Amino acid sequence: MIKAIIIDFDGTTLPRQWHSVSKENREALEKAGKKGIIRILATGRSFFSFNHVLPEGLPIDYMVFSSGAGIMQWDNRRIMQSRELTVEETREIASYLWKYNVNFTIQKRIPNNHFFLYRQIARQHEDFRRRIENYPGLGTPMPLPEDLNEGATQFLTILGADQADLHEKIQQQLSSYSVIRATSPIDNRAIWTEIFAKDVNKGSSCELLLNQLGISFPECAGLGNDYNDLDFLERCGISFVVANAPAPLTKRFEKVPADTDNGLAAFICQNINL
Repeated sequence: MIKAIIIDFDGTTLPRQWHSVSKENREALEKAGKKGIIRILATGRSFFSFNHVLPEGLPIDYMVFSSGAGIMQWDNRRIMQSRELTVEETREIASYLWKYNVNFTIQKRIPNNHFFLYRQIARQHEDFRRRIENYPGLGTPMPLPEDLNEGATQFLTILGADQADLHEKIQQQLSSYSVIRATSPIDNRAIWTEIFAKDVNKGSSCELLLNQLGISFPECAGLGNDYNDLDFLERCGISFVVANAPAPLTKRFEKVPADTDNGLAAFICQNINL
């Protein structure tokens, strides 16, 4: 019996480039709640970024945000848990990325992780430029790595769609941290390489939350659309992806209609018999 659903946000609940959740998806979430199903939104966005794009909110019970760095109880917006990088870890990762001569940001600690430091080089990825411009006043040029004096929630490095090999190299060489791949919600092509404290991901944080709720992963249904959803999709009792997810995911998991065709509503109706 399904007791909880775990759903991604961008490209799953909210189609990319849309500015509101469809009536069908919203109503399906409301009906799931009335049936006593726990609704967990697992997003790569910070709470600030989520509010920025969807100020009216969603009918959910919990939010796993910043790819698992934080867990929030939705009705009272209480942060239940956060995990972060220490000062020493922050300096180590910054020094490593600095040598690669790539653009990257350092997101400050929760609840202020919408503020960030950034390293901007001459050959700037368009997606990186747009990210800086989308959040005016929140970013500050970073000092040298050895001059960093506080911990962080995460690092974000934006790579071209053809730089998957570099992502894998970073993942291998920073194996003592959680290195997660996501597709940019800005241009839908760039590779976002996100670096967190060890074991931070959507799946591990969902497990921490589920343990508190007395629910096991086999009692959950999951729906995602991207690589950063794998950590919970691989653990749920039943897992689906939207039809327009990357081919490696649609070959591995069952499909529901695309995000633009109310795939979330179909997923909910199919799994909890609305």
